[in-house]
Amino acid sequence: MEIGASTSNFYPAPVETALDTVLAAGFSTVEIFLNAPSEREPAFVDELRRRADGAGAVVCALHPYSSFMEPYFLFSLYERRFTDMLEDYKHYFEAAARLGARYLVLHGDKVGGKLPVERSLERYERLYDLGATFGVRVAQENVVRYRSEELTYLRALRQQLGDKAAFVLDIKQTVRCSLPIEEVADAMGDRIVHVHVSDHTAARDCLPPGTGAFDYGRLFSLLRQRQYDGALILELYRDGFDSAEDLIQAAEFLKKYQNMV
Repeated sequence: MEIGASTSNFYPAPVETALDTVLAAGFSTVEIFLNAPSEREPAFVDELRRRADGAGAVVCALHPYSSFMEPYFLFSLYERRFTDMLEDYKHYFEAAARLGARYLVLHGDKVGGKLPVERSLERYERLYDLGATFGVRVAQENVVRYRSEELTYLRALRQQLGDKAAFVLDIKQTVRCSLPIEEVADAMGDRIVHVHVSDHTAARDCLPPGTGAFDYGRLFSLLRQRQYDGALILELYRDGFDSAEDLIQAAEFLKKYQNMV
């Protein structure tokens, strides 16, 4: 399990500046969070890849700037909007492929969405199949106020789509959904491909690992039970830490669990 960091930690710094900061902090596994349409352009993406390659780093995942619009773009009753947005998402998949990223993080449908669950999952599958043509897997993240906050939806996705089901397990989102992480992980089963890590206290739900009350021994144990060998990505908010040094210390805290039996 490689420990990495997302460029989103330093938002609203420009993504290239955030990437430089993450790389300078010594992270060799990174997730890139795009924040504007122009950042999907090949020349821009190639520059990000050049910077990562120059530092000997691997880009493991791409996070779209349009996540908050996915219920409207991809999961509404208006079929033509969905098919049009498949064309738009090709730009993300191409960017991910150019970066060497294996996963595209999806927030997906919203709680109370108009589509029946079966049709919602069919939309996910069509997007997944499109991503696969670029060598990129779409991975559904558990997110509060989205359908993925519901364990029944996560289970249905895994059961209906089988090998096409892929999940991002996000610790802070389990806290916001008031769900034990074990229950979320059980719903995802052995289809977890990417993990966002953070810590929390009773007062704050997104802090650097090692500064809160979360039991990381439990996390590493349940991931090992599922033979997880992907990345653990520090994904915080800029007001949740002081400097890149806090991320470095968080990574050091996590490393002590890497060799835990």
